Amino acid sequence: METTRASLLIRVRDRNNAAAWREFDAIYRPMLGRFARARGLDESAADDIVQFAMLAISEHIGGFDYNPDKGRFKAWLRTIVNNRIRNMAAARHEEAAQSLDFKQDDAREESPDEMFDRMWMKEHLDFAMNEVRTSVEPSSWAAFEALVIRDEALESVCERMKMNANQLYSIKFRLTKKLSERMRELLGEEEGAN
Repeated sequence: METTRASLLIRVRDRNNAAAWREFDAIYRPMLGRFARARGLDESAADDIVQFAMLAISEHIGGFDYNPDKGRFKAWLRTIVNNRIRNMAAARHEEAAQSLDFKQDDAREESPDEMFDRMWMKEHLDFAMNEVRTSVEPSSWAAFEALVIRDEALESVCERMKMNANQLYSIKFRLTKKLSERMRELLGEEEGAN
């Protein structure tokens, strides 16, 4: 089975492809919920945003023609979510822009688009890491997690894992490569152009 992100978008065009929809849902539902909550929505409103976006995808994916030159799925999805959030805010007569003018600190805040892009990448990375983690020996993942993710000292990891430095570097190289390949599969050419 193809596992590229582009092929996933093509496979979900078939509403009866339960496996494709499960994978799609596992990647995008959590990210959309976190994005909506990060934009200041409560749990209920965030759930509404997610349901709206998933319904919009379900309704319109049948006519989707994957062509990165014509437009990107990420941009389309971000537009759907941001527009729905703005519409919800307007419907509740809230100020859609909680301007920096009203904030005390001068630190630049992340724009909704930047936030969406960051969460998009994190969700795909989390998904890819989970897939790699479940495909390797637990001891290899534990070593990789300690050395790469938690950035623990090499000597400490060697001692605790009862491995030498060459073994750890080999694990780091192999799993980093697997993770990188899976991210390229998930993101496809779309992210390469950014």
